[in-house]
Amino acid sequence: MPKVSVVVPVFNLEFYIERCLASLARQTCQDIEVLVINDGGTDDSQLIIDEYVAQYPGIFKSFIKPNGGHGAACNYGIDRAAGEYIIIVDGDDFLDPDAIEFMYDKAQATEADLLIGNLLYCFSDRTQPFKPLPFESERELSAEDRDQLYRNWATPCGRIYHRSIFADPDVRLLPGIFFADANFTPKSYLVAKKIYYVDKELYNYDITRPTQSMQQTDKRILNIVPALQDMLAFYRKKGQFEAKRRQLMWYVGMHCVAWIQRVKTLHGYPRLQALREIFAVADENFGSDWLKTGIAWDIFGRKVHRAVKIARVFNYVPIVVFWKLMGVCGKIDRGVERVLEFPLRAYRAVKRRLRNRLGAML
Repeated sequence: MPKVSVVVPVFNLEFYIERCLASLARQTCQDIEVLVINDGGTDDSQLIIDEYVAQYPGIFKSFIKPNGGHGAACNYGIDRAAGEYIIIVDGDDFLDPDAIEFMYDKAQATEADLLIGNLLYCFSDRTQPFKPLPFESERELSAEDRDQLYRNWATPCGRIYHRSIFADPDVRLLPGIFFADANFTPKSYLVAKKIYYVDKELYNYDITRPTQSMQQTDKRILNIVPALQDMLAFYRKKGQFEAKRRQLMWYVGMHCVAWIQRVKTLHGYPRLQALREIFAVADENFGSDWLKTGIAWDIFGRKVHRAVKIARVFNYVPIVVFWKLMGVCGKIDRGVERVLEFPLRAYRAVKRRLRNRLGAML
């Protein structure tokens, strides 16, 4: 049994995968296996994967499966992992050389079955730390601390899981959708017996890829609906829905409000229908109670909270009406600016002619 199994889901990442695999080959912890899952890609990613398998046959293992989405690829690797601990590293991201050794040693020392660290967002021109928890030092999470997990954005990255987390076959990522991370992470919170947090950046998260789920503007943004619904069904199945009702309201409400900005840029699907489908997750599961928790106020501010509260009364029509009004106002504003710019352009043209004539005379 290796110390750590690293699951790497890959789909058409030929411009990124070499960096990811190189970072795993350089790990100071050598007692690892890396399961690279090619999820039916059509580019040259597999050629790069094969090179690493040939160069490091004791570490890298290659698997090719029909396309089933990010969640299905992760599940495929998890089900075949032999390590005592499991780490998920997306194929367009990468780790620092000591990341796995640090996570494994810390998980062993603290006896945590889920260890959580920070991320480092990597933009094209800068980096930005992301903390999933608002703590300034490492600690085992108390019951109150664990509640904070539901008030923050979820990702399985930058974390190490004891294989016992996945002993329950229901603790998996929902296949076939975007935003499978949002579906899986709360499941892990429920089954983890001991969660430990370290205030250290453990994962480099590339934010630049155009096809990344965070960049989508088509109907696939509505994948958040089955992601959240399946997660809530998991809590009901485990008999924990009522016990964790407030935390689940935070989590669902936060995602619904955040998706307003995604729907604003949605193309190819009615925006009002999209809003209603997304907010139906909160409204049908929690009624108006999710707004009363104050999560929209706390995360997005008083104005957004009040706007959503009013919009909900009118079945979310005011949000779309506001967008249309802003679009009309924008067109009027640009038209007025063009009209006002005309005399200025004429004045500048006259001034240039006078300057040229005076220059010729002198």
